[in-house]
Amino acid sequence: MGMIVQHNLNALNAYNKLNANVAGLKKSSEKLSSGYRINRAGDDAAGLAISEKMRSQIRGLNQAVRNSQDGINMIQTYEGAAQETHSILQRMKELASEASNGTYQNEVDREAIQLEFDSLNDELDQIADTDFNGVVMLNGGQMADGLKAANGKFDYANYVRGAQQVGTAGGFVEGLGVRDYDDSYLTDNDMTSERVTFTATVNDDGTVTWESDGKGELEMNDENGGFSYAGVTVHVDTTKIVTGDTIVMDFTAKQDAEAAVSEVIGYNTKESTLVGEATTSLSFTLDAGITEDAIKANPGLADALNALNGLTIVETIAKNGTGATATTGVTVNGQGAGKDIVTFKDGSKISLAADGVTINYTKGGTTQALGTLTLTEAAAQVNGASITTELLVSQASYTAPKDSGVKLIEPEGKVSQSNSNNAAVAPLTYTDNLTLQTGARTKDSVNFTFAYDTDGMGELKANLDISSRANGLNTSNLSLLTQADANAAIDQIDCAINKVSMVRATFGATQNRLEHKITNLTTTSENIQEAESSIRDTDMAQEMMNYTKFNILQQAAQSMLAQANQQPQSILQLLG
Repeated sequence: MGMIVQHNLNALNAYNKLNANVAGLKKSSEKLSSGYRINRAGDDAAGLAISEKMRSQIRGLNQAVRNSQDGINMIQTYEGAAQETHSILQRMKELASEASNGTYQNEVDREAIQLEFDSLNDELDQIADTDFNGVVMLNGGQMADGLKAANGKFDYANYVRGAQQVGTAGGFVEGLGVRDYDDSYLTDNDMTSERVTFTATVNDDGTVTWESDGKGELEMNDENGGFSYAGVTVHVDTTKIVTGDTIVMDFTAKQDAEAAVSEVIGYNTKESTLVGEATTSLSFTLDAGITEDAIKANPGLADALNALNGLTIVETIAKNGTGATATTGVTVNGQGAGKDIVTFKDGSKISLAADGVTINYTKGGTTQALGTLTLTEAAAQVNGASITTELLVSQASYTAPKDSGVKLIEPEGKVSQSNSNNAAVAPLTYTDNLTLQTGARTKDSVNFTFAYDTDGMGELKANLDISSRANGLNTSNLSLLTQADANAAIDQIDCAINKVSMVRATFGATQNRLEHKITNLTTTSENIQEAESSIRDTDMAQEMMNYTKFNILQQAAQSMLAQANQQPQSILQLLG
């Protein structure tokens, strides 16, 4: 074999070994340079599959940590807003307690207190509009300026509001001129007061025309964009008015501010109602105990009398066994004998007594009869039928009107000009729950729904809405203008404080959960990363030994290849 020229097998063998050693040295160098044992599937196919699955889980866990931290940041933002809401409510409680003291005068002192109370209410609404990265959670889906969320969006850019009752909030009604108020039309029409609704129509040329449902004289006033009614001038910013907007005002005969209660003189009912051939009628007689002095001693009686206005009384007529007709039952506003008809915020109530004819007012365990129903039964035979009679209060006003006798009725949920977002265009998102991806798997998506017990919150709903409107504190429901109102406001504010406490508690509980979630995610990520490292990473010491081995073998193979290439030259000696 040593004297063969065509095939130098020794050199060929050395060459193959050299290539194998070069390949081994290359792979070893690659592992040392990258730090990974597996750089391609060929290095370890099964190990690569396991490693990539672990890498996916690790990256998901690390992102879940960031997601959970973002959730904590959002919660801290909202909880901070709720904390300031608490501070405002505590001040409002202080104001209500102050106004409930008997040492203050309604027209001066309590009105000054009311100014701060209203301003704090406005701030409650703006705080409820707090957003985190464009997401709003605390206003129940209605911004302080009245814009409501549609499909989870507050879209200011494309918002066209519908018709609504407007007032001084937002600058719609800019002022009233009451100096020339003429109340003679009231007495001319046998009235002491009236509530008038003025409805706007926006014309093609941009001017606004107003219509009223009152008995006084109405005139348009192009100079101020408003109108005059019974000598009262109403200034309106017509650039904010849309067709159908209404302004509601009360007009009362002029009285001194200290005027006594108007005497309650009785009630009017509709005429008898004809059913077939039978005629029945209902009437209501005021109880003898309802006097001016009684109302002064118990102002709640006036509220009860006012609440009777518009009550519907239904007398059911049915044929009895002898063929005659008889009353089988009477209901007031759908409530029968022994049932409550109206319940007030202070817990007092109007009810129909067990006798089915006496209407009582109960407050603090004391019951006062307001009056008695008189039922006139039909004598003729009638198939079963219902008789409906509407009861109207003639006079039952206890709160004396102010000197002018003119009052603008603010719409519910009113806000100040500072709450108006007329120039806003950026859309905001509304949600009342929070969904976070707090893990590496689909099943790790967690929805945090904020629900809690309503005990201690009165009639307030268990939701995240901490606006003045949701807390029942807006001035259409609550005021401090009288001692009685201020005293009633204390309980309502207490309920609001309890609600905000529950909102903050739910935020705190959720934040604590997320903090534990982050700790667990971090630990899990660390342990899986360690497992993935044992599969994927290079053992540098071991690989350095391999590198040294292949390096030496490569040099030895090169030397052997050189010597094998020299062996065929000995044949030349035979040829010489």
